[in-house]
Amino acid sequence: MKKIIVSGLVAGIASGVLLFLVCAYVEYSAEIELMTLLLNIDFVYDGELHLLVETAIHLVVSIVLATVLKGFHIYRPSLYMPAMVTAWASTVVLYFILPQAAVQSINLEGHIGFLLWVIFHIGFFELLHLFFKRGI
Repeated sequence: MKKIIVSGLVAGIASGVLLFLVCAYVEYSAEIELMTLLLNIDFVYDGELHLLVETAIHLVVSIVLATVLKGFHIYRPSLYMPAMVTAWASTVVLYFILPQAAVQSINLEGHIGFLLWVIFHIGFFELLHLFFKRGI
């Protein structure tokens, strides 16, 4: 159990930080607000949150997701890949739900934002998979 938690912590932080960085790069270079979408929780919390708090919340979600998927990888290998695909599909669906739930308007540039969101989340889950394959 300790190995699963440590693996979830390491893989979740590394993958979550990388996802955050690529979304931030796109937002600051192309003005497609993927980082804003990734971190936005204004529909849950009414007040103004600092970027570091929003990033920490994103990393907690990433760690929990990585820990659950690592548990599937170790204890239920036959369900591991379906769990990965389900988790990825859920993130794709969030692309449509989060902007609708957001209090502030988020500029996603239509199909380009969607394509980048999908590709970046494939990378996120692929990185988790590589960590798990290498025993991390």
